[in-house]
Amino acid sequence: AGLGGVDFERRHTTANQAKSSVYTTCECANKGESTGVQRAGKLRPFRKTKGKMGGGASTSAANSAQASEMYPSDASAVPAWLEADDLSDAAALKAEVVKLRALVHSHMKNQTDAAKPVVQRAAVMDKHEKIDVSNYKKLEFPKEDAMYDMLKVIMEDNILFRNCKSEEKIDILDAFEPVEFKRGDFVINQGEDGQHFYAVWSGSLKAYINKEGSNLHVASYGQGKSFGELALMYNTPRAASVKVEDDCVLLRIDRTTFRTIVLYFQLERQNKYIGFVSEVSIQDKKLKDLISSDQLSQLASALEVEYFDSGDTIIRQGEMGDYFYIIETGTVEIVKDGAVVKEVGTGGIFGELALLKEDKRAATVVASSGVKLLALGREDFVAMLGNVTELGGTAQEEEDPIFLAAENATGLSETIAGDSLTVIRTLGCGAFGRVKLAEHKASGTCYALKCQSKTAIIENCLQDHILNERKILMQLDHQFILKIHDAYQDDAQIYFVLELLLGGELFTHLRQKKSFAEKEAKFYAAQVLLAFQHIHKKKIAYRDLKPENLVLTTDGYVKVVDFGLAKIVDGKTWTLCGTPDYLAPEIILNEGHDKAVDYWALGVLIYEMVAGEPPFYADDPMEVYEKILSATMQIPTRFSKNLSDIVRKLLKIYQSKRLGNGKGGCSAIVKHKWFYGFDWELLLTKSLPLDAIPIMPKVKNQKDASMFDEYNDEDDEVPVAPDQPWDPVFD
Repeated sequence: AGLGGVDFERRHTTANQAKSSVYTTCECANKGESTGVQRAGKLRPFRKTKGKMGGGASTSAANSAQASEMYPSDASAVPAWLEADDLSDAAALKAEVVKLRALVHSHMKNQTDAAKPVVQRAAVMDKHEKIDVSNYKKLEFPKEDAMYDMLKVIMEDNILFRNCKSEEKIDILDAFEPVEFKRGDFVINQGEDGQHFYAVWSGSLKAYINKEGSNLHVASYGQGKSFGELALMYNTPRAASVKVEDDCVLLRIDRTTFRTIVLYFQLERQNKYIGFVSEVSIQDKKLKDLISSDQLSQLASALEVEYFDSGDTIIRQGEMGDYFYIIETGTVEIVKDGAVVKEVGTGGIFGELALLKEDKRAATVVASSGVKLLALGREDFVAMLGNVTELGGTAQEEEDPIFLAAENATGLSETIAGDSLTVIRTLGCGAFGRVKLAEHKASGTCYALKCQSKTAIIENCLQDHILNERKILMQLDHQFILKIHDAYQDDAQIYFVLELLLGGELFTHLRQKKSFAEKEAKFYAAQVLLAFQHIHKKKIAYRDLKPENLVLTTDGYVKVVDFGLAKIVDGKTWTLCGTPDYLAPEIILNEGHDKAVDYWALGVLIYEMVAGEPPFYADDPMEVYEKILSATMQIPTRFSKNLSDIVRKLLKIYQSKRLGNGKGGCSAIVKHKWFYGFDWELLLTKSLPLDAIPIMPKVKNQKDASMFDEYNDEDDEVPVAPDQPWDPVFD
């Protein structure tokens, strides 16, 4: 949307594409045939698009012609069967309306089903994620004033710029570089990794999609138009080529520059806000002496910006108060009983007694200049940290016995040497290699052998991520999390020996059933929740929850798999990664994120399981992100009251208000009314009655891979060692 189709992809699918692939060999779809274009791996049924994408006008004309034939504008030409003379009484009219409603409902359901994702969705990631802002220097290219004016309009219409603060926008505007192109030049080539966002100052261009040797014209651009915005988020193959029709001047900015500017100012604000919050005094003690650095960071992220003009009354003496304020810029006067008591400037604090209890304000506060304030409500403060009286205690917060039982449910993984395995068949293919079913020669036990090409890993700059995945899996021991048994390598590949799960992806089963009943969704969500508690306790953010990454065991339970995007997070991290449908707002906006993104994703998962489609679905990822940031979500009428409530509380735009991200963590979600009556103990012991397990995979034995696609192992390419040897140490 707004890009005229350069980041647009039409999606087709066939029935056999809906089968499960297991243990995705790489969720970072950045390169190669497996990435496709833009929203890699996410194939959707063909959907007619509006005229702005090209072809819409002819479709509309065809529809109009068809409508004219069926429903002539000339009343005398209306067919007899449309005159409805046979409806003689109210009962007949009602019956006809019921039939029409049933027909419309059936048609709408078919249209909705056709829009659902049917092939595994690949995650996205900015593989060049390490940005150093310690020596930040402003980048400025000379431009005409009119160019600045045009860019301001474009930025206000784009979600990636619209949410930037004023100081960021100034540096972003200055960093746009004017570049000239001649007629016939290609600004963008379909299939190449995108790096720049472009705005058209003069000239004209056209976008084409090459399909089966033919170039399909999908969009045209003139002054004031822009394209390529997805490249500012992450590197992904361009979905179309853009060719210059008339000599043009474009204004461009690259991803590294854009993200460096945003990250620099975000870190500056975060550090400043943490400094402000640290100095807040509660009962003669400063917050920095009462809570952890993580909690200080969480409070800083929860601050809301408010602006007041000179002379405005901010709080009034005698009113009930539930917010306290920090002055970021400007000054205020403290007025008591009509007299000015003192003046407070930048960094000053007032109203902090509101954090203790709801009470009447002791004084009036008036802005003596234009003032920018940071506000925090008592309700948010208590939700994150508990009551003020609980702060600074030495006792550890008592762990919910539900979570302790889950952690103690399984033992450690045994070591499996590579030469002790015999490969039986391929289970799945991915960007970096294959996952194979392998049998241990001595014991006969079968495993999943994840084989990853060193060359592909190096080409995609993901060495650290592959090693990080193994490191994280080695730390986790939980009955609802995939186990890793060993890792080894040769000159060409890295091998992970993983627990074998033969029940198929939850994604595949969900598409086959179209949607789950609430009790079925609750069964799977509960297991994810228990896994998250274990993951988060070790300060790990998972960051890629989706049905594709939940695989069924042969007894019908699920395990969380694929930890390629997981990361140990101490405070905030700034890597843009995840699956478009499941990205939290703070990831899209580069605001810094932590484990709270997993609670957002849990809300999306619950919604998708019951509704049959994700809450912010669109063909174009930028439209998905627009919906996410505007909280555009329709709650189906069939959702129960408690289901609607838990989804809304998990899908809070502000991470500080998100269910699970405050005091109590996962326990707060367990205690939500939607889970009332759920038998956690039977879940933990896997002793739920069979009729409580929604799907029981039909797997005959440990070599039965019928839930997965057939692959011709003869087509398996012989791995080639990289030009520069890479032999990581598995410590």
